[in-house]
Order: sequence, then structure tokens, then C-alpha cells
Amino acid sequence: MTRTDEFAEVLRTGPFCRALSMAVQARGLSLRQLHYRLDARGASVSAMTLSHWQSGRSVPEREESLRAVEVLEEVLALQAGSLRRLVGSRRPRGRGVRSAISLHRRHRAWGHPAFLPPLLEEFRDSLVNPARKIELHETFHIRADRRTGRLVVRELIEARQDRTRTMIFAARSKPGIPPPMVAETRGCRPGTVLTLEEEGFSLTELVLDRTLRRGERLAIGFVQEYPRPIVAENHHRRIAESVGHYHCEVVFADGAEPVACRTWRTRTPENRTTGWVTVRPDAEHIVHVSRRNAAPGIHGLQWTWE
Repeated sequence: MTRTDEFAEVLRTGPFCRALSMAVQARGLSLRQLHYRLDARGASVSAMTLSHWQSGRSVPEREESLRAVEVLEEVLALQAGSLRRLVGSRRPRGRGVRSAISLHRRHRAWGHPAFLPPLLEEFRDSLVNPARKIELHETFHIRADRRTGRLVVRELIEARQDRTRTMIFAARSKPGIPPPMVAETRGCRPGTVLTLEEEGFSLTELVLDRTLRRGERLAIGFVQEYPRPIVAENHHRRIAESVGHYHCEVVFADGAEPVACRTWRTRTPENRTTGWVTVRPDAEHIVHVSRRNAAPGIHGLQWTWE
């Protein structure tokens, strides 16, 4: 799918934040430039508000904001109504809002793919008040043939409410390639698994060994194996909600040591990749990525052998 085709699909299916972000990128405007152009047309929207609309942190709701969306369509050279209809009805408030926020955060973390919302709806009950990740540690093994090995994950989680018994995690490979599947567990077991092989994507429900009370913590772990290993040139973790401590180790087998490695992260509403830092494997051919209070976004490592 070309960028043009993707943009057309997003304008058709949403969400609003993704459509707005792609439209702004297509016009090559900064948020400040966009603010000035809106202001010149009598629609006063701050650059901060525009940033929040792009990132999905908020949506236009008030009448003046909805009128500003119509001006946005003019400024961004879009068909009238193309953005406005994606805003939808007013955001729900009160009971059920936590569920909507959690579903949205996960959708945003994975880049707003159109196929994801129906899958997330299947796990709505588990996502109403998801367990908070205090620590996340993962070890990704690269085989001697440079293909994906196993991924070992350890987490310390904290329940947000009483009777917490499940949590959800997503995994992805490449379109048409089966995603990694859970092979071993500690402190939990796999429950329902939904897989879209054409997208190389899966959602897995983990059933905890014991029911947690609000504020109670539990250490869990699981191993993911790749049914069809592929050549790996990067590893990244999509974080939907801040994690107190994120630590990743990429272990290269003998003979598969890279010649260069760089860490990076994507945090901005415009999905720009920042934070490029060159790192080196240690004596045991391991590259470490460690971050305190890892912010929502994508935290990654890429490497080359040539």
C-alpha cells in the first residue's frame, strides 16, 4: 500500500488523530504554521491543542473546536467534511471511560491499524482497568543465521482494581508471517489468542495464577517463539502507557555480531523518530537498552551486519 493509498484509507476509516497527523505531514506544515493559518481565518486553536488532537490525547468537542476542524479541512486542502465526520459524537464521560481510554492507547501505540479495534473489542472486559507495568525486562535472541530466536519477557505488574485476573499483550512479525506465540509462562498462562496471520499480528490474553487486589503486585514471565523465523534487523517495543523501568537485551549468537547498532524512540505526535544513540555489544555479544519512566511510544534498537 502506497502512502497515498494509506492516507485515503485513514480518511475513510479514521481515527481522527491519525488522519489529521497524515494531512499535516502531507502539507509540510509545522503546528505553529498551522496555528497561524487557522488564526488568520478566525479559528483560534493553539499549537498545543493541535498537538493533542494529533496525538489523540484529546478530540475536538466544543462548537468552536468543531468549526475549527472545518477550517482545518480548508487549510489542509481536504474535501469538506472529511475530518469532521471522523470526530464522531461527544466523548463519553463517567462509567466506561477508562475502557475507551485504554482501547485508544493501544490502538495509538500500534500506529492506528484499521484491523485492530475489532480485536481490542474482544478483550474489552480485560482492558477496562488494565494492570500497570512497573518493570518490563525482555531478552531477544538472534540466531547464528541472523534470524529471530526466542523472546523472553519478565514483567512486574500492579493491579488497578480488585479482582484483576487477566492482562493482554500484542505481538507482530510481518504481513503474511505468523506472529510469535507463547511457549512458556511463569505466574500466568495463555488464555484466548486472536491471530491475523495476513497482518502477522496477534493479541494474547494472559490469565494470572492468582487474582489480584487493587495495588497488589505480581511478577510474571513468558517466552515467545517464532513459528517461521525471519532475518531480524531491529527490535522494538511499543509502549501504550508509561513503564517505570524498561530494559531490553538483544543477544547475538556467535558469528552474528553486528557491525553497528543504534537505539531510537518515537514519541512526538508527528511520529518523528528521535533519540538516535550509537551503542556497542559487550564482550558477550549483548546490546542493552535501559530507560527509566519509559514514555508511551516506540523504543527500539536497529543494527546492520554490513
